[in-house]
Amino acid sequence: MSLDSEYRPKFHFTPAKNWMNDPNGLVWHNGEYHLFFQHNPFGTKWGHMSWGHAVSKDLLNWIELPVAIAEDEDGVIFSGSAISQGDEIVAFYTRHTDSHQSQCIARSADGGRTFVKYKENPVLDEEKKDFRDPKVCKFQDHWIMCVAQPLDRQISFYKSQDLINWEHLSNFGPTAAVDGIWECPDLFPLELDGETFWVLLVSLNPGGLYGSGTQYFIGDFDGLAFKPKYSTTEPRWLDFGKDNYAGVTFNNEPDGRRIFIGWMANWEDVKEHPETSWTCQMTIPRKLGLFRYLGEVVLTQKPICNTTYEINSALPVSGKVGLTGFIEVGFDSDRRTIFINNYEAPYEPEGGKIHLKVVLDSASVELFTGDGVRSISLAIFPAEGTSRELTPFTS
Repeated sequence: MSLDSEYRPKFHFTPAKNWMNDPNGLVWHNGEYHLFFQHNPFGTKWGHMSWGHAVSKDLLNWIELPVAIAEDEDGVIFSGSAISQGDEIVAFYTRHTDSHQSQCIARSADGGRTFVKYKENPVLDEEKKDFRDPKVCKFQDHWIMCVAQPLDRQISFYKSQDLINWEHLSNFGPTAAVDGIWECPDLFPLELDGETFWVLLVSLNPGGLYGSGTQYFIGDFDGLAFKPKYSTTEPRWLDFGKDNYAGVTFNNEPDGRRIFIGWMANWEDVKEHPETSWTCQMTIPRKLGLFRYLGEVVLTQKPICNTTYEINSALPVSGKVGLTGFIEVGFDSDRRTIFINNYEAPYEPEGGKIHLKVVLDSASVELFTGDGVRSISLAIFPAEGTSRELTPFTS
């Protein structure tokens, strides 16, 4: 198609063709990072949900492989996760029909190229229409699964020794942002100054800042229940742009990093995607961490790629400092915000300086504070022929 050369990302993952949404089954296994994803193999619009598949050695250069888990007569394949277990990848996914959702497993003995679905699926079924997106992780000597109860605005936790038989432990929610259904949970530990904290990610649609969005909670998980450390009266947003949804993290990362990838789109306006041979892209992978900011432990995100631009400046007494061109990015000293055009995030710099990182691709802009405390992610499609070059400005 004529727009492909204009908007095809250079270093953000997109399928060669057709529709893509949520990242699924992020796992490192036998020397490869595996990115499975919600995929329609037959067209550029949502439908026929199956797990697409790509692999990478470095999280930036991806090789797309054939569909890994395809829809069948039992239902379509919704979101989920994967673990590395010996020589196998074990995938956990939601089997979806018009009236029923349940959690199933499939195993691959050939590096995720083909999967065999468990004959006794499902392994977890609560006889509900909405019950989805299993994320499985190891906790001590057993496995934990967290699953979204979308309409209840809850995340349920389950325990298993064998990945087949699951025992319900507890529920978390509803709390914080509840104006949309809850989806795509993720639960993982991070350390700060020798102390372990647990992070719970919850996506919701709508109910985010601009439609679909992702909130996070910092707290503790004792193997039975998640307990937030801070008040949950107000949500803590993972991203202050409109295009970072359903993101999850890699299991089994070999360097012990917690790497996150999100779907760089929004259900509010994804139908306006240009008529390219593919639909939608992923965010740049980000290393997650923790930082003490304004009296709280907060989640940080730092891009694993080289940045396109950096802003290192003394903090202006008033006005803006940043970069301008087909977009405007920077810091507004009067409003105490970082911004991309009209999208902004509250931020209080430290040390009298402002440090921002910009990751710019053919159809996206991602802005990060140097400490990773704030990010703004946007899929953006300038008019054909528009230069992507930005130049410094102050006002």
